[in-house]
Amino acid sequence: QLLHLTGNPMQFTMMETNPTETMQRNFTTFKQYWDIRNQDGMKNKMVDTQLSVGDAGLLYYFDYKGRIKSRILSFADGYVLCPHNDQNGDRILESVYYVKDDVEYIDSYDETYMTRWTRNLEYDETETGWQRHEAVVHGFKEIPLITKRGKVAWDGVQNIIESYEILYNVFNAIQRRFGWGLLYVKGKFKQNAEKINGAVVLNDSSIEGKGDAKFLTPPNPEGTIETLQLMLDSIQLGASTTFILPKDLKTGGELAGITVQLVQNQDIQNALQKVIDWQNVADKMTRLFKYGLSVELVNNGENEKAITEFEELDIAACFKVWRPMNDYEYNQMI
Repeated sequence: QLLHLTGNPMQFTMMETNPTETMQRNFTTFKQYWDIRNQDGMKNKMVDTQLSVGDAGLLYYFDYKGRIKSRILSFADGYVLCPHNDQNGDRILESVYYVKDDVEYIDSYDETYMTRWTRNLEYDETETGWQRHEAVVHGFKEIPLITKRGKVAWDGVQNIIESYEILYNVFNAIQRRFGWGLLYVKGKFKQNAEKINGAVVLNDSSIEGKGDAKFLTPPNPEGTIETLQLMLDSIQLGASTTFILPKDLKTGGELAGITVQLVQNQDIQNALQKVIDWQNVADKMTRLFKYGLSVELVNNGENEKAITEFEELDIAACFKVWRPMNDYEYNQMI
């Protein structure tokens, strides 16, 4: 899922129908710095985090040199995201809870300020223990924290995955203990067997004379293997994630990208839906980075009019779904 949604760089379009030379120059500068600051990499990390733990945050900030930077806030790293909306569903506050050096923190971001609350872990239970610190101007024109919540990649097939793991482990345990077969010997034999030319000879001396010796093979595991394969197919269908292994490619010639694309049709359809779900993230990433870059260019003296010029620059951004085929194959198909 991650590859199809983030395999291509973010797509940018300048919305001005008759752009000036200044707009074109600033648009080029924006895309250059986007690559320099690895914003596509941050986009990939954010999507990966959300698909892994259910939510993700991307915080934009100015470093000690006044450069626009960003970092991921993940539950896996101890950050708990607490977004707040108004009655219309519009975001009015983003808060982050975390613990550092035995101190609890809550950082809250509105359109202008970052307000921090702290509390020692060993606080007096008769009081709340929370202390409010002076609000700090974060330097952006909107909340600099982007959050996204959604289902994890395996949400629809969790039960099947658990059943698969149980059956697989039981099957492995049985195979390790009984999967090699055994030599079955029946009858009355002497304690010391005779050896002829290196071979052990067992003579049955029982009255019945029903001695026997044979090699017993374990039951055929095809039924279990077929069940595991059926469950694996169900996981792929339910999660819209196709696993293509080298053993699945049974062609002697070059495998066209369009062939793989047809096999991964569900994966691509799922990614196309996620492009819509992530559009607000793409828009806000673009706005925050564009404004932050303009402030940086003014501060370092590279362009004293950057804030005004970038304000006039209207840029549309969107994810582009990755498909296992090149442009030539796509054009030939059309």
